[in-house]
Amino acid sequence: MTEEQKKFDLYLIVLRFLVFKITNNLNRIYLEIDLKKNKMLLTAFYFAPPSELELLDDIVTNSNAHIPNLFIVSQVKLMADYNQNEIYDFIVFAVYSDISEGSL
Repeated sequence: MTEEQKKFDLYLIVLRFLVFKITNNLNRIYLEIDLKKNKMLLTAFYFAPPSELELLDDIVTNSNAHIPNLFIVSQVKLMADYNQNEIYDFIVFAVYSDISEGSL
């Protein structure tokens, strides 16, 4: 199995736990996978600070249960801090918006 295939399989595991975390406040979620460090990072961008129920803790916990040899963490950022030039391995979720037009 290639590194890209393994990363895609890990992405699919995370994706299945996303369903109940989609709220109007959530704009996008990205996933970074570092196989050398056995670490995955979920980064969620919200319009406003998220409530405790909106956090990605459930996704992290459930994913960790299916991938015990990788450490999964999440971080929260606001759209005000969003940099469209940052590159991530995967887009897990995104709401369409024309960022270039300043519609955020």
